[in-house]
Amino acid sequence: MTYITFHGGVNDIGGNKFLVKDKDTTIFMDFGMSFSHEGKFFSQFLNARASNSLIDLFELGILPKIKGLYRRDFAKHMGFGGDEETQVDGILLTHAHVDHCAYIPYLRADIPIFCSEESKLIMQNFDDTGNDQYLTLKEKFQVYQNSKGEISRATGDKVLAPRIIKIFQSNKEFSIDSIKVEPLPVDHSIAGVHAFILHTSEGSIGNTADLRFHGRRSKDTEKFVDRCGESSLDYLLCEGTRVDALPSLTEYDVETNVSEIVNNTKGLAICGYPIRDLDRLLSFYESAKQTNRDLVIDMKQAYLLKLFYESENLRGHYPSPTDKNIKIYIPRGSWGLIDKDLDKFSRRQLYMDYAEWQREFLDYPNAIDYRGIKANQKDFIFFCSDFRLQDLIDIKPDEGATYIRSLTEPFDTEMELKEEQVKNWFTHFGILKKEQNWHQIHVSGHGDGTQIKKVIEGSNSKKLVPIHTQHDEYHKKWHTNVISVNQHESVSL
Repeated sequence: MTYITFHGGVNDIGGNKFLVKDKDTTIFMDFGMSFSHEGKFFSQFLNARASNSLIDLFELGILPKIKGLYRRDFAKHMGFGGDEETQVDGILLTHAHVDHCAYIPYLRADIPIFCSEESKLIMQNFDDTGNDQYLTLKEKFQVYQNSKGEISRATGDKVLAPRIIKIFQSNKEFSIDSIKVEPLPVDHSIAGVHAFILHTSEGSIGNTADLRFHGRRSKDTEKFVDRCGESSLDYLLCEGTRVDALPSLTEYDVETNVSEIVNNTKGLAICGYPIRDLDRLLSFYESAKQTNRDLVIDMKQAYLLKLFYESENLRGHYPSPTDKNIKIYIPRGSWGLIDKDLDKFSRRQLYMDYAEWQREFLDYPNAIDYRGIKANQKDFIFFCSDFRLQDLIDIKPDEGATYIRSLTEPFDTEMELKEEQVKNWFTHFGILKKEQNWHQIHVSGHGDGTQIKKVIEGSNSKKLVPIHTQHDEYHKKWHTNVISVNQHESVSL
């Protein structure tokens, strides 16, 4: 028997965790976080306890309680086995947005992660620039015997276990034991997104992942829908994040509208957009070239561009970090030595002011700090994330500056409060004087109702399961055999 169990991603936007069992083969499609489910119980200052995280997340229904799935060090320390062999043959990752991949760090290192090269590099960016463990597991709760013969806690990263990362190629079928997988690229708001068609012993399953038709890779989505129509799908797991929305602008409209605003800006053009959305970065990069400015990016974006540039397969898809139209912004470090007397502190101390992954950018020819921006404000489009608004204190934008916000509009109270805080910063610096100065230019990574209808009708599947949505009534209008499921429920082929 072949069946799919929905441990997340149903009656919800995100948190996809779809277990597929076929003969003796067991895989998960995605292993992501549900923001709404976590938000019911946790907040910035209230989280799962580090010493008991698995048990806490089991209790609240956030993670499925499956032995052999989770990392041995956590499982043993928290009394949930850890010595058993795993029955899971792999995690099939659609893409590296956290609502699809955030819980991978909880998984055992010997469970292979099947993903695109782009997704692997984005997860590497998470690991190298933060404290995540997508690619390498750092064992916790370890002890050792010290020189006095006492049992001590191991600190730091004494035991590293690299995960098994298996890169698949777009449109090239591969097998995970009895399941044949077709990875098909689709258009979304992050690089390397793949939908899947799984061919099992009992039939075929399609998974749309997150998709749209209004980005830079709309033809990929069209080819996926065509392939579904050819495949006699028994089930289509179809997303519907914005199934109730009207048609929106395209990614190319973002580029055009940004260029128009920047052309009418006399001073510094400031922007905010999703930090790892390289297509949106590309829109601002093209706008910068069209308006005779340089795009100033932050160090995390520079590091991601570096990873993509170093890949033989991906080089040329996006600008290199040393592109002539890009500047890399060097913020103040932990001691703020960027503008201090190095005869007193030394250049070595300046490097120590930054994390190891950041240091090479200090010597890049296109590195720039607040002094260069402040002195030549009309020459730049300056990326400023919501977490680095303090940099405006150093730059002190002149009269005539503008701000372009290219992020999703708030859809809950917490996001509304965050946006109000951002507005306070730009009001303080005289950039936001009236509501029309707030330039909101954004397009979603998800298709609207018209686009999802096109996917459903084109795929011609026998049955359809709505995923990544809270509005299955639209799917039911467009398909005659919709199966709506609840979390942890299963359907059989």
